[in-house]
Amino acid sequence: MLSGLLRVATGLLLLIFSPCSLLAQTTPSGLPVHAVRSIAPADTSFQDLEFLRAELGKARVVMLGEPTHGEGNVFAAKVRLIRFLQQRMGFTTVAFESGFYELDKAQRQIEAGTPTQEAIANSVFPVWTSTQEFQAVLPLLGKGRLRVAGFDYQLSGAYQDELLEELETFLKSEKGADGIAYDYLDECLSIMGENFLFPPSHQILLFKAQLGKARKLLEKVAAGPNPQRRERAAFWLQNLRSLQALAHDYATNDPGTKTEAEFNATDSNPRDAQMADNLLWYLRQHPQEKVICWGALPHLANKVEVLEDAEIKTYKPMGRAVKAALGPDAVYVVGTLAGSGTHGFLGMGGYKDVPVPAAGTLEAELLTQGQEYSFVSLKHDAPGRVLTTYAFEYKPHAGPWSEVVDGFLFLQSVNPPHGAVATAAAAEEATPVAAAAREPKAPRRLNPAARPSAKTGALLTLSGTILDRKTNQPVPFATVAVPVRSAGTVSDAHGRFRLQARQGEIIQVSSIGYKPITLVAQPGSALTMHLVPAAFALANVRVSAESQDPKRIMKKVIKAAEANYEQQDYLAQVYAHRRISNFDTLQSEVEYVSQLFEPAGYRHRDGGFLFMGPFQKHRVQEKHIIIQPRDSTRRSGLPIGSSGAETSDPVRTSPLFKSATLGKYRLRLDTIRRYGEGTVYVIDFTVKRATHRSTGTYLEAGYSGKVYVRQDDYAVVRYEALWQFDTVRYNAVAHKYYGRNNQISRLYTEVFSDNRATNTVLYEKGTNSRYHPAVSSFQSVAIGRKLGGRTFYYQGAGEEYFTGLPAGTALLPVNPNIDPRLAESLQVQLKHTPYRPKFWQTYQRPKPAEPAPALEATK
Repeated sequence: MLSGLLRVATGLLLLIFSPCSLLAQTTPSGLPVHAVRSIAPADTSFQDLEFLRAELGKARVVMLGEPTHGEGNVFAAKVRLIRFLQQRMGFTTVAFESGFYELDKAQRQIEAGTPTQEAIANSVFPVWTSTQEFQAVLPLLGKGRLRVAGFDYQLSGAYQDELLEELETFLKSEKGADGIAYDYLDECLSIMGENFLFPPSHQILLFKAQLGKARKLLEKVAAGPNPQRRERAAFWLQNLRSLQALAHDYATNDPGTKTEAEFNATDSNPRDAQMADNLLWYLRQHPQEKVICWGALPHLANKVEVLEDAEIKTYKPMGRAVKAALGPDAVYVVGTLAGSGTHGFLGMGGYKDVPVPAAGTLEAELLTQGQEYSFVSLKHDAPGRVLTTYAFEYKPHAGPWSEVVDGFLFLQSVNPPHGAVATAAAAEEATPVAAAAREPKAPRRLNPAARPSAKTGALLTLSGTILDRKTNQPVPFATVAVPVRSAGTVSDAHGRFRLQARQGEIIQVSSIGYKPITLVAQPGSALTMHLVPAAFALANVRVSAESQDPKRIMKKVIKAAEANYEQQDYLAQVYAHRRISNFDTLQSEVEYVSQLFEPAGYRHRDGGFLFMGPFQKHRVQEKHIIIQPRDSTRRSGLPIGSSGAETSDPVRTSPLFKSATLGKYRLRLDTIRRYGEGTVYVIDFTVKRATHRSTGTYLEAGYSGKVYVRQDDYAVVRYEALWQFDTVRYNAVAHKYYGRNNQISRLYTEVFSDNRATNTVLYEKGTNSRYHPAVSSFQSVAIGRKLGGRTFYYQGAGEEYFTGLPAGTALLPVNPNIDPRLAESLQVQLKHTPYRPKFWQTYQRPKPAEPAPALEATK
């Protein structure tokens, strides 16, 4: 790295004060190489990095690039470099390749006292924040430390939900502000933030017109007398420019719909141009700041057109524009090279090997040095020299790389990032031999019983209405069950129901507050059944004005959750029963028994971003396919309907039970009543605006329901939810891309006239005085047609029954016959689990629960 003519005095001082020589070596081709002792973020002995003080010179901006986003130890190396730049060279800001608005919001929240970790989690893309390695940068940020900023025009993090609310509040006092269609803008931004495309159901010209109205008002404020409002107006004007560029790019180029093979380097030009504009705006507004940029190297690079690649010659990265604006010595670009290893994410294309460097490449020469880490300067030691490297996504490119990157940090080997929350299960799986030595063996028998199921006749469909015998009014949400099969449904708001049963089966009809009745399933016309009210009284119910505030009650639920619900790893045995019908034909039916593992940090249905966080794990032990699937229209083979509906532990995973997102719901106290052995508050909830952050899943138009909260300890003992799929948005995308043979057209293959799902979860208190899921039931309906194909009327239903296993029970190992990359897939496990008739002949199925409300097609 150090040339023979540069920094001789610095080199001599380092020899005096360092235990080992840090003088540069040279590669076989004569390129100087500087050894770097460590990439550990906690290593603050910076003798090995002191050469960078002269190398970077008077640079005001240092770009720290990564080959892809899938190298965990590269993140760690960047954190150590950031610490050095802050402590030794006076850098003051870290600017992330994340949302321009979101990081501005994060900086203001940190100044107001919000914990740094919370602010960064709500603003920076989870490709970084969800990793262990990234966490080391957090102590460097905050009050009295490094400021944060963002330069991406893409929306990132939960703070994006507050963008329009904040803009509306800022402009509220201005004349004409009520003429801005904030709801329309909100719909567009929500879809752009979640799906990385402009909604086909909306018009880009109307979106721009609404931004134009806001822009005129902001320009007026920017020229006004109030200095604080002038400063914020300048920010909002830049933010609107960024949002308009984002919407225009999505509407005209559709970069988010393209696969890796379809995406061309020039597709990123609009994004890079706006990222450069956002960063330059920040530098103008904060002339005293020295900025470190964190992002992917292709974005941060300089003149890539000098490389010998026809596609790359048309690419105009943001780094090029920033260098051109500030001058070549004001910006220093650091790239990262790797000689071997693995990179990527399991949930995003899987892990990939770093290619073996070809002879003559820079990586191959650096490997011959035997240094684990090293640095080479192209700016000072190889200007104009033609080199071949794998710096961009591990693809070889040749050219005068000093025009592209100023210096390279070399790692002998790289590895993928690790999830931000480590679990005991992950540790055990990493060391199976040690785990087996210290863990007890799992039980071998699963709930044996001596009595097989009774035989019944042909399948038939029962329908009818349930009425109150006293008032002759409908009884909503009454349970209509087949106890022997743990199957059933629930009447709708008008008391109507529809149920598939077998001739001769006993049907039980019940509802809280009524005496249950039974009948035998027989073919015939629609039924009318009357339930007799059962008298009951509320005992010891304490009611006050304060106790009836639903938001206050829910806050107490959230506060008490740590004491009420399991916070450690939890293992249960599960019996599940699932079925799907299309029109009036039962298409598939399966039941199975499995272990279910919920790790201590489980907070997101699917483990969060790219499944990197803690998630539920099944170990299927027994299965019984009652009706073999025979309809290939639904590829998953699981009950259709809303993606968020099927959940077994909503108190852990739903945003409804999180302080940060509780405000996104309208709450109403429905009643205070007896339930089981205690008194409960029944609270209605409805999400104000269905987004990924407010519902925990995607493509939802609505999320509502009830929670039953015990009055004595504020534990949720019953949860009912209705999920409404966003058919308008989905259908618009499906129609727009139909027949284009791209990534989106392969995902959006049908259109819906109706798609809804319900979920009911019952909680019970365990022997350790903590509540666990006891039963989860769901129903779903999806009506529509395959594009270019047939119509469908799918109904799905299922139940899960949970029995906690004793502490110390080991999670069963994965099936060795399954590809490790697919080992956690429930569908794959079912496919590889044999059917054992003897088990099912003696297995006693759980008693029927109260199924989710029945769903009928909307008119």
